[in-house]
Amino acid sequence: MSPSDPLPTWTEVLHLDGFRVVHVRRDTLADPLRLTVVPTDDIGLCPHCHRPSATINRRWESDRVRDLPLGPQAVELTVRTYQFFCADCQRYFTPDYPAIAPAVHATTRFLEQAARLIRISDLKNAADFLQVPEKTLEDWYYDFVQRQQQALPLRPIEQLGLDELHLPTATDGYAAVLIDHTNGRVLDVLDSRAKDKLVQYLRQAKGSGLLAGVQEITTDMWEGYVEAAREVFGTGVRITIDRFHVMKNFQERLTAARRELQRRLPQAEAKALKGTRWLLLTNQENLTAAEQAELAALGERYPLLGQLRAQRDRLRDLFEDRAIANSAAGAKQLRGWISGARQLGLKALDRFCKTLETWLDKIANYFVSRASNGRVEGYNNGLRGILRRAYGMFNFEHFRLRVLDRFGRPQEC
Repeated sequence: MSPSDPLPTWTEVLHLDGFRVVHVRRDTLADPLRLTVVPTDDIGLCPHCHRPSATINRRWESDRVRDLPLGPQAVELTVRTYQFFCADCQRYFTPDYPAIAPAVHATTRFLEQAARLIRISDLKNAADFLQVPEKTLEDWYYDFVQRQQQALPLRPIEQLGLDELHLPTATDGYAAVLIDHTNGRVLDVLDSRAKDKLVQYLRQAKGSGLLAGVQEITTDMWEGYVEAAREVFGTGVRITIDRFHVMKNFQERLTAARRELQRRLPQAEAKALKGTRWLLLTNQENLTAAEQAELAALGERYPLLGQLRAQRDRLRDLFEDRAIANSAAGAKQLRGWISGARQLGLKALDRFCKTLETWLDKIANYFVSRASNGRVEGYNNGLRGILRRAYGMFNFEHFRLRVLDRFGRPQEC
């Protein structure tokens, strides 16, 4: 096409919602295609009294607004908008135009495309591809992410998850990751997992209404998280220790118990247990037939090892048992398991039993709604992926916004 083509055709080609093309200019093929656009409607709806007005007080003009390219041709817009006067309420107003991003010289769809590119690449490559200075795109992108978060459609948050991510640039080496289980997203990332930082955030979010409806909080066995949750939400909120963190803790103690058992055996016998960690830690259904047979043979040869594996399976089956439907029943079953585990006489296992007893009421809360932080591990892998793609990030706020852009939207969005 050329600038001599009819303006309605250019309007159709540009396809910018709420605007029509009134002028086309292109100096050379190397220059951007410059289009002047105006709103399709000459009437504005007053945001104060919600009545229409056709009285234009003045015209605004914003130059060099970047839009998506048309094929290989870069596109820059001159956007003319109107300030209206409302005779009914005697006020001036300028309508919002969703197609044009506020406070930046770009269209909303340009920024959406930039965000998509940044999610799978990085800022530098996205800036090179879109032919925008890297620092300019960085400013636009982070401003866009903040505005997108404020406009998200959300259900009231009833379940909240707390976890951490090892992050050298965080204040204390760990970032606190808050998960909105209700909407299936990362709610926020804090630059410290310290109790006072978490209390400050939770209290503000509760006061603003964001977390006013929280009924349950899932967390690992980190005292700071539990104390912060209890201080802000009181006893009206159920605190649940994540079952996956319980099993992870047990797997570590099980490995230590296997080594303890090895030390009790003669050297020749102990060698036979070398390399059996995988068999002990893996769920039965994930073992091959040959591995299952090997595990059974080890259990016959070393009865205490077989009992240790059986205790692992019993604990997992206990968490999977849907017949346990409340915390009291769960606590009773866990106490029974502890009694059986202690009979094995392994110090490493006894240490885990003490951990279970310390956190018993909160671990047993799992059986009420079976909430867990299981999805957190997936999110944490994604967060690490962001760091790898960026070759590390020294600006924590930029890291936080990258996380919210990638994982901060509800699952249905």
